[in-house]
Amino acid sequence: MKILYLLILSLLFSFSGVSQIKRDSSKDYDQKIIGNWMKDYIDMKDGSRIDDPSIDEITASMLIFRKNNIAVVIQGKAAATTPFEIFGDTLLVGKMVMYHIEKLTNYEFVFTQILENIPDYQLRRYHYLATQESSSDYFTRRFITSNLKIQAKGDSVYAFSKYIFPKFKSNREDAFKGLVFNTFEDVYEQSYDLIESVFNFPEKKKGSFKIAFVISKKGILKDISIKESSDSSYNTRLQQAILQTRKLWIPADIDGKAVDVLFNYEFNYNDKQDENDDGKYFDPTIYQSLLERGDRQIEKKNYIKAIKLYTKCILMKDDAFDALYKRADAYFTLKVEKNACSDWNYLATKGQKKAEDLFLKNCLNR
Repeated sequence: MKILYLLILSLLFSFSGVSQIKRDSSKDYDQKIIGNWMKDYIDMKDGSRIDDPSIDEITASMLIFRKNNIAVVIQGKAAATTPFEIFGDTLLVGKMVMYHIEKLTNYEFVFTQILENIPDYQLRRYHYLATQESSSDYFTRRFITSNLKIQAKGDSVYAFSKYIFPKFKSNREDAFKGLVFNTFEDVYEQSYDLIESVFNFPEKKKGSFKIAFVISKKGILKDISIKESSDSSYNTRLQQAILQTRKLWIPADIDGKAVDVLFNYEFNYNDKQDENDDGKYFDPTIYQSLLERGDRQIEKKNYIKAIKLYTKCILMKDDAFDALYKRADAYFTLKVEKNACSDWNYLATKGQKKAEDLFLKNCLNR
């Protein structure tokens, strides 16, 4: 009897231990699964390859697991949400679909179908890798950037974007001398600013110009064109300004293969909105571009240039609160308190509590 009691007791401890391991394992998986996962490849549970290539095409390209036990499944342009649960080493997706978790680390996720009475060589095994890419970045890369491919004279030309861009060499004689700019933001800012500074459009004159040019796979500037011009007498000067960049480009490449890149730049010198324009002057893309250029000037401590860029934003729309805050900060840094206070006061009249507090703190006793 004593032996039977000890046997039962040992079995209870044994099952309790297994149960505890399962709970701990489940808890560990719950933590590690949260995040974004990009499909790496698919094979069969026994390690054999997949004979039907269409299986790979219909499998989710990206999985996003969230802390509220909701998963986002992205396949092609379609995305759907579904609940999920983890029990030990079993992943339940929705109410019916189950997978066995073979491996789940901070960087790799491998899971296999659970189907009764199905041999291993018929069960699919999915391999995913952790990624920092967001769902919006995924859609941009897969379905927007890929559509920026333009056929011109039989060659493929890719639109200048954050994913496909050439490098740009500095022509300055200061600390930037000899520097190669290799980020999208820097290439955009440095090339745009160089063209604009050489163009030197009269400060008090109104005008707008849209230009296009191509940087070839050999780094050659070509196919310069003026798409729109408010004053054709300035076209030659603008073309000459573009030509000043011709020796400064290093071609873009995709997977090690050089490609042509098409640029479209717009230079807008309209200080005021035309009363008869019916609001058509405001372009959110241009606004955001000006705002970001101002932010980069702030990072470089070029406060005066930043103020000019923020002012262009403010002239584009009445509720440019973000630009007004940034301009006020720039004025205050330059110790031009009067102008900073003027911006904060205007924002306060528009119901901006933060601006009211800044005004009371920095301007009331001046």
